[in-house]
Amino acid sequence: MGAKIDDLRGIKVHPHKVELFLSSASTRRVFKLLLNRRPGEDSYIEKIARRYCGEKGLFGTLEQRLMYPLFYLLMEVARIGFFKVDREFIREQIFNQPLYLKVIPLVLESVAELGLTRPQNFVSPLLVVWNFTNACNLKCKHCYQDATRKLPTELSLEERLDVVDQLDEMKVPFLAFSGGEPLMDKEIWKVAEYAKQKGIWLALATNGTLITKKVAQQIKEVGIDYVEISVDSADPQRHDQFRGVPGYWERAVRGIKNCVEVGLSVGLAATFSQFNFEELDDLYQLAVELNVDKFYLFNFIPTGRAKQIANWDPSPQQREQMLKRMHSFMLEEKLSVLTTAPQFSRACMQAAPEGPLPTSHYNLGIGLSAKYIARYVGGCGAGRVYCALQPDGKVTPCVFIGDLVVGDIRNQSFKEIWRNSEVLNALRDRDNLKENCHSCQFRDFCGGCRARAWNYFRDITGPDPGCIYNNEFWKKAKVQEKESN
Repeated sequence: MGAKIDDLRGIKVHPHKVELFLSSASTRRVFKLLLNRRPGEDSYIEKIARRYCGEKGLFGTLEQRLMYPLFYLLMEVARIGFFKVDREFIREQIFNQPLYLKVIPLVLESVAELGLTRPQNFVSPLLVVWNFTNACNLKCKHCYQDATRKLPTELSLEERLDVVDQLDEMKVPFLAFSGGEPLMDKEIWKVAEYAKQKGIWLALATNGTLITKKVAQQIKEVGIDYVEISVDSADPQRHDQFRGVPGYWERAVRGIKNCVEVGLSVGLAATFSQFNFEELDDLYQLAVELNVDKFYLFNFIPTGRAKQIANWDPSPQQREQMLKRMHSFMLEEKLSVLTTAPQFSRACMQAAPEGPLPTSHYNLGIGLSAKYIARYVGGCGAGRVYCALQPDGKVTPCVFIGDLVVGDIRNQSFKEIWRNSEVLNALRDRDNLKENCHSCQFRDFCGGCRARAWNYFRDITGPDPGCIYNNEFWKKAKVQEKESN
């Protein structure tokens, strides 16, 4: 496949061997040794990675010096037996990348402590989406945050920097700033720059209207890796109608162009609804014409202001048509095509069993290795691989489940909330799911959208009424909607 499909960075993987290796009790014991650390020091695996890349003088104790050959041998077994890559590839493409020095220890620690689980559970979230502020310059009809003005209870700069310290200590590799409109808060620059210094991969979700050429350059300079800009219609007037302010389609598109011009990775994002159901092809073509890297479609969730337009939610049949169109766009390989609808992997496998599929909401892959990754990591990640942080420090399983608070970082550490929340732990076991999601043959790859289950049925483990296999629950949801009106 083409460059727009992630082929696991050119690595030839033997996924079944990796699965057997990670499921071994002996492997878990070795991982625990690798992750051993003294207070204030890096773990062995981090030191080994830097030593492997040629850095000297890292091992201060006799124990560390004696253990290094064992770990080096383990790495060689994995390199030759599982991944078929040369040492230079590992040095340059993996261990010299700050992001991987967060991802690798996090994965190893998760397997060591929790075992190999399906779906895989993690001792820390892979991604935190931070609704940085409630302030916004638009009035979007579907806003999950119901964002208007900055809240008096929003975190201070000191508290925000402490959040970054906590995420860094937990080895959280990915952080996305959202809102409201994050660029309306001037502290975003200090916090983003500080997070980047910690080696965290950064994304910015914005309406794009404030991104002048100067701002685009500033986004790049502070180290933000990816910018996602919302455009809900290819027609300027319809977009402005949906977003509540005239003239802002042009400003959003200009923001996209400014980001592309300075060399940022950019995605065009839209929320799929009855409003733009007939415009899917036009939106995709607009993304192609603007030369962005990603076309991203958000699932419609009746929460926040979107409760007022719940009748715009596409039916299961319409969502299925959307998934098929997205799959056809993917096969064109002009850009990455992704959606938060967790049924996308299932739809791709049904359409082309040997073709590309999403391994998560954020990556594509192809081949047997991609299916293994999707089985362990893919589908709805709410509370399992990601969570949301609200402007006032409240933690929720997902940005679209904003009224189900599982903790407050002003009262608990982020780590305590992530590990001890009953709600988050319930979301990590798909055996908890109710029908039809529970018995679906694609449960490992999907799990249904937990936000839709919550917002329709107030049941975090309930059925996702947006799926073609849950059509009876869609009918039930629509009956309840009529009765409530």
